[in-house]
Amino acid sequence: MAFDVFFQGFVAGHELPGGGDRMRDVLQPFIVREEADHGSALFKYGDGSADVYLGDDGMMANHITGEDPWGLLVEGARAAGWVIMPIGCRTCITDESQRVELPEGFDADAVVVTSGRDLLSVVESS
Repeated sequence: MAFDVFFQGFVAGHELPGGGDRMRDVLQPFIVREEADHGSALFKYGDGSADVYLGDDGMMANHITGEDPWGLLVEGARAAGWVIMPIGCRTCITDESQRVELPEGFDADAVVVTSGRDLLSVVESS
């Protein structure tokens, strides 16, 4: 899928710094190409791949193919304490405790995702 999926942490409705190192730890074994100058990388996992643009405080993923990469993205978001925000879709949280930290307006329809299949279902239903 070619649209953008954003990942970021929140506390009291504001951006929460950090998490990039934990996301990188999850993705690193599967990175097959990286452009460190731009923070971009391609990872391949199971039946697919994704382009990611990883920073210290957040990430964007796009060109996600297959189903397996969605699971790795959820695993990385959970490790980083990040919320998942696919453009045009409901906000996805990996733990119910994240809901109270979201900015106003993001919390009402946020959905808990515990797997890549859950996340892909949110994306496909929008």
